[in-house]
Amino acid sequence: MLKKFLVPVLAGGIVLGGVVAGGTAFAATTPPGATATHTNGAAGAHAKGHHPAFRRAGIRISAKTIGVTPKALVTELHTGKSIAQVAGEHGVQAGTVENALTSAAEARVAHAVQTGHLTQAQADRIDAHLPARVAKLVNHVF
Repeated sequence: MLKKFLVPVLAGGIVLGGVVAGGTAFAATTPPGATATHTNGAAGAHAKGHHPAFRRAGIRISAKTIGVTPKALVTELHTGKSIAQVAGEHGVQAGTVENALTSAAEARVAHAVQTGHLTQAQADRIDAHLPARVAKLVNHVF
């Protein structure tokens, strides 16, 4: 249950990963002769089916916070900038974007607890790791 919900909740971290690359999928390369395996089962299928929506949400939140359109943000990221660099160029601190993304993800976690998809203990674990993951993502150059 936790794995199934963890992927969408980490919208701040995982969400932006693919969108920053212009909607293309991030994929680890497999060494020659090796085979890629997926052990996530239903959680992996759930994440795979919903990633585009999560990525769009992360870009939309970041762009709104920075004061640009989502398309303009993605264009800037394609030039080799991080979200933090784009924010700085528009007079917005990276921490402001991080707070917006973290707040959105925390709201999703709270909703999941209310609807019974997560226990409070699971939500607490997710919330504990969320700010660090979001900060890493906002400062990452894609």
